[in-house]
Amino acid sequence: MKMFDLIIVGAGTAGYVAALYAARHNLSVALIEKDKLGGVCLNRGCIPSKALIASAETYEKIKRAAEFGIKIDGKAIPDLPAIVERKNRVVETVRRGLESLIKANKIALFESEATVLAPGTVKVGENLIEGKGLLVATGSSPASLSGFTLDGQKVLSTDHILDLKELPKHLIVLGAGPAGCEMAFFYAAFGSRVTILEILPRALPQEDADVSRIIEREMRKRDIQLRTGIRAEGMEKVENGVQVHLPGGEMLQGDLLFVSVGRIFNSGDFGLEKLGISLGKKGEIIVDQQMRTNVPGIYAAGDVIGGLLLAHVASEEGKTAVDSILGKRKPINYERIPWGIFTMPEVGRFGLTEVEAREKYGEVKIGRFAYRSLGKAHAIGEIVGEVKIISSVENGKIVGAHIVGAFAADLVQEISLVAQAGAREEELVQAVFAHPTLSEAVMEALQDLKGLSLHKLPSAGTSG
Repeated sequence: MKMFDLIIVGAGTAGYVAALYAARHNLSVALIEKDKLGGVCLNRGCIPSKALIASAETYEKIKRAAEFGIKIDGKAIPDLPAIVERKNRVVETVRRGLESLIKANKIALFESEATVLAPGTVKVGENLIEGKGLLVATGSSPASLSGFTLDGQKVLSTDHILDLKELPKHLIVLGAGPAGCEMAFFYAAFGSRVTILEILPRALPQEDADVSRIIEREMRKRDIQLRTGIRAEGMEKVENGVQVHLPGGEMLQGDLLFVSVGRIFNSGDFGLEKLGISLGKKGEIIVDQQMRTNVPGIYAAGDVIGGLLLAHVASEEGKTAVDSILGKRKPINYERIPWGIFTMPEVGRFGLTEVEAREKYGEVKIGRFAYRSLGKAHAIGEIVGEVKIISSVENGKIVGAHIVGAFAADLVQEISLVAQAGAREEELVQAVFAHPTLSEAVMEALQDLKGLSLHKLPSAGTSG
C-alpha cells in the first residue's frame, strides 16, 4: 500500500489545481477521478459553452459583414453538428494539455470510483491507498425539479444542452440565471425561438439591476421571450416535444425544455457519511476558512462546499486547502471575486451590487459610462453596453463594478485588480488609459465618480 502526502477525490478545477499546487510544493499526490479529468468546467461547463458561444458570435458578425464593408457572396448557414464537433475538439485539446501537466508534475492519477474508508484511507477500484491528508473536491451536478425529470432527450440539463445535433424550433428555458441566459442567446442567434420562464422578477436576478435591464433589452432585440414572476407547475412529453403547465391553465409547447435551476452537491455515496462529516441543509460540506472539515485530516473545496460555484473560486479553494496542510493561513475574501457571464453581450462583475453596497456602506457614489461614447466601440461595431462602478463615500473604496458589453469579463479584471490591491477612488481617477481601447470606458466611469468624465454629457449626471 503506497502512502501519499495528499489524496484528492475529484479532478475538477478544485481537485486538479490543488494537485498541481501541492506537487509544486513537493508533496506526493494521488488524484482520483471516476469521470473525465477537468470535471464539469472543462467537459460540460465553462470551456464547451464558451466554445459554442464563440460560434454564435462569429455567425452574428458574419451577418453584419456589410456594416464593415465586406460583401459576402452566398449565405452563411449554421451547422450545429459541426459547431458541436469544434466544441468537442476544443475540450479535448485542453484536456490533453491538462493530462500533460498532471504527468509532468508526477501526480498519480487514478481513473476509477473512490470510496473513503477512513480519513487517510481510500479504496480505488480494488486497491487501497493511504494519505496523510484527504481533500474532497467532488463538485456538483445539475439540479432538477419535482415533475421535471431530466431525460437527456426532451428535458435537458446543462450536461445535455451542449450536445444537440439539431437546432430546436422552440426551446423553453426554465430559469434565467447565467446558464439559462447564455444558452438562450446561443440558440436564438441561430434562429431558434426561445422562451425563458423565471420565477423571480428579472433575468439574472442575482446581478445588479442595471445589468438585468440591459440584458433584457438585448433579449427583446433578439426576440427572446422572457416571462418573469411565473412558476412552471409541471410538464408532460408530447409527440413533438414538451408541454409546460403554467398558472391559470395555460400550456406552453416547445421542442425541448432546458432546466437550468442550479446545482446539487456531490457529497454522498462515496463514504463520507460514515465518517461524520458535517453537511449543510443542501448537502454541502461545511468547512472553515482553511477548507478544513470537522474531521481532522479531511479538507474540502470547490462546488461541493457551496458558496460561489465558479471555477476560479474552486481553484483558489483548492490552493487554500493545500496551504492549510502546509501550515499556512490564506483565507479567501469572497467579496473580492470577479466573474463573467457569457451572454451576448457579456457581463463582468466584481464585488457588490448597488443594493448590496447601500445596505453595507450606506452612502455610495455611482460612476457610469456607456460604450456608445467610445471611439473604439464604434470602430469595432460594439456600441452596446455600460460600465458601472460603485464606491463608498466614507472611505473611497471601490466596492462594486458591473460591466455589460464586448469583452466585459476581461475588462472587469482591471477594476478587480486595483480594488484588491487597495487602490482608492482618489488614486484611480488619475490613472492614464491607452487610446483607443474599450478600457477607456473603465477610466471614464472612474472619473465619473468625481463628475469628471469629459466624454459624458453633463446632463447624464453622476448618480449618488
